[in-house]
Amino acid sequence: MRETVHRCTNDLQLVVSLLSLQATRLKDREGRAALEDAAERIAILARARAATSEEEQSALATALRQVCEALQAHAELRSVLISLEIGDGCDEVASPLVTPICLAVNELATNAIKHAFEAKGGKITVVVRRRDDDVVVQVDDDGLPFLDAAPSDGHGLGLGLVRRLVSSCGGKFHQPPSGSKTFEIVVPSGQSAS
Repeated sequence: MRETVHRCTNDLQLVVSLLSLQATRLKDREGRAALEDAAERIAILARARAATSEEEQSALATALRQVCEALQAHAELRSVLISLEIGDGCDEVASPLVTPICLAVNELATNAIKHAFEAKGGKITVVVRRRDDDVVVQVDDDGLPFLDAAPSDGHGLGLGLVRRLVSSCGGKFHQPPSGSKTFEIVVPSGQSAS
């Protein structure tokens, strides 16, 4: 199984390289941005899978550290700091749920990096903690307020993807209530993927 995951990770890195190469050849800005976004999402998936394969048990903490490190490389260009806080007992999430959770966190943080900060920098905080039998992942930032309505022009891909990823885990996704910017993912600990 580890060998299969290792080969899959290598294949994903190859796909990232091919998409990045193709993006540099495009003259159309929108097309280039779409390929770069796809490459970034696949790179995060590869990192999350690699972190999962390195640990015998669930590797949520390790995988989220990998995701936050990858995000920091992009966030530094906008003077944004990514911080990760992990509470006790949070690595009890079943291994098949780690990748969807990491991808959801990546989407939320990437959205904040792109849209919440203009000229000034700021901070994005990812907090993982236990709440009863659940693991709760919160993504918050100190940037511009979150706009409730997703654009109707098809650009709301990120939040739609997060909803699908969290749903695939049997979890719940909560958008920020009025006056807050904290997104919340709630996943039952020890549950396997559906």
